[in-house]
Amino acid sequence: MQDQQNPKISSVAIYARVSSEEQREGQTIDAQVLELERFANEKGWHVSGVYKDEGWSGTMLVRPDLDRLRDDAMNRAFDAVVINDVDRLARDVTHLNVIKRDLERRGVQVIFRKLPSDNSPLSSFMVNILGSFAEFERAMIIDRTRRGVRYKVEVRHMYLGCAAPYGYRYTRKDRGSGREGRLEVVPEEAAVVRQIFNWIDEEHLSVRKILFRLHQSGIPPRKGAPYWAHSTLIRLVHSETYCGVWHFGKNEAREPRTPQRRQAYRRKLKTSSHLRNPSEWVPIELPSDLRIIERPQWERVQIQLAKNAHFSPRFGRHEYLLSCLVKCGACSATFVGKPQKSVGIYSYTCHNICRKISAIREEYLDEAVWEGIRQALLNPTLISEKLPTLRQISETVGQKRQTQTENIAALRLGLDAEEDRILAAYRTAQITPEQLTRELERLNARKASLSQEIGNPQPEAPVPFESVEAACKHLSGRLDRMNPHEKRELLRILIDKVVFYGDDAEIWGVLPINPEIRDPEVVSSGQSVLTTRNPQNQGNNGYSDPSLATPDPQIQGNNGYSDPSLATRNPQNQGRNVPFRFTVPIVRKTCTHRFRSVAAK
Repeated sequence: MQDQQNPKISSVAIYARVSSEEQREGQTIDAQVLELERFANEKGWHVSGVYKDEGWSGTMLVRPDLDRLRDDAMNRAFDAVVINDVDRLARDVTHLNVIKRDLERRGVQVIFRKLPSDNSPLSSFMVNILGSFAEFERAMIIDRTRRGVRYKVEVRHMYLGCAAPYGYRYTRKDRGSGREGRLEVVPEEAAVVRQIFNWIDEEHLSVRKILFRLHQSGIPPRKGAPYWAHSTLIRLVHSETYCGVWHFGKNEAREPRTPQRRQAYRRKLKTSSHLRNPSEWVPIELPSDLRIIERPQWERVQIQLAKNAHFSPRFGRHEYLLSCLVKCGACSATFVGKPQKSVGIYSYTCHNICRKISAIREEYLDEAVWEGIRQALLNPTLISEKLPTLRQISETVGQKRQTQTENIAALRLGLDAEEDRILAAYRTAQITPEQLTRELERLNARKASLSQEIGNPQPEAPVPFESVEAACKHLSGRLDRMNPHEKRELLRILIDKVVFYGDDAEIWGVLPINPEIRDPEVVSSGQSVLTTRNPQNQGNNGYSDPSLATPDPQIQGNNGYSDPSLATRNPQNQGRNVPFRFTVPIVRKTCTHRFRSVAAK
């Protein structure tokens, strides 16, 4: 019957296609070719060529063998093209009509093995209907896959969707035994991760110095490259997976605006990765055996990385002693450097140009702040005068912390019971999958918040005066022999901010009490030049005294603090860092005193 309807067909071409997803399901392109060759032999047609697009999606219009087929059709190399089904040619109705009409315009008939081969309107209608179904089927496959993955992640807490980070190994699912994929810790790589975090936490190394140290130590990256990539290390130190929280759906695939490689054929259009809004991430708490870094250390490292970027020398050519530490007492903005290179004068001026507090010469403010810190270290009573109040507050905080821990544990049990009720309602079809997803997202976010609160360290014993005196004695031992670089490092360790009012400046700082004090030597390899703040209190800067934690009323924004990091003085981690605050007068040695600000503190 079909031979009578197609008397002019003598030679045909065979076109077959499978996508990468279909390959994983066991569908092979050779099976399609074999069926089409058998079909052509039954009709008595000569097969002049076989065109195969293996691993190409049906949504792609530009495919290598499809283009070769259309080029040969232009040269009349065959009379018809035989295809197994409509979805093998395209899974997009628009692309399907473009390809089909292009071949028919060149006198080549398109024959689908599973459809009638006549050119009637009914046949064209059926092709369009089946093309619409193929497009709809692809959309349904994508939606079912997405929902299945989210179910495994949110309900079963499985690690899916991305390559395992450095320090972990992911074993894929064994389809033979039915064993699910699992994430495991690689001990050798985990030791490197801990060392990297310790370098940042204890020695305050920058990422580039860590790259240099890894190369010196002969530690290669995972794929055996001779050097670690800077972007790889940046992702490593910022990854929250190491402290036990993995986020699903952080990135979204998109088409790049300007592709780096001008390729004629691309298997995927969405080759660029875009970071989604953090509110769209799904936090999943990993088991405790997958935690490489403790949460408090991870948080301290993030703070230190932000400080490293803040104090990076690449942002200025002149090294100011109080760079990024001086705040305006009127508008809370940072005082930035204002060089006058022609006369060799460097000054600090308000970044917002509020004109309420005038600029000040660098040497005047530096000398006043340095002399104030020097006197505080030589006279420890200026710092230790608040210790009795700190002891009382530390005891109160300890009691509140214990009560808070008990309350959090009770809330955690309530969330687990609520999750069981939601899953039971979903299994009995009382709620839809969309409602299940929303409820689980809400519960997971709440659990992650509670886990973070539980992970905060317990307050330590109050600091005795002898420890304060010993720390001050240690730091003051080399004050007169420090070079400018050592002075800058010391001030960045001790000072949180210097609020400048015009006639005087208020110094806010924290004295770190470290039992293992090292000799503050400048090491060219990049090691810490001075003792650091106690890591247990790094994230909170040690403020517990209400007189120190209360913001100044003249500094507006961030609850009265000019630095957002100082706006939330959490009293939970107090006991080993001693906060201090005092005022130093500013002495101007030129006639610029007539420009002093009259702003009252």
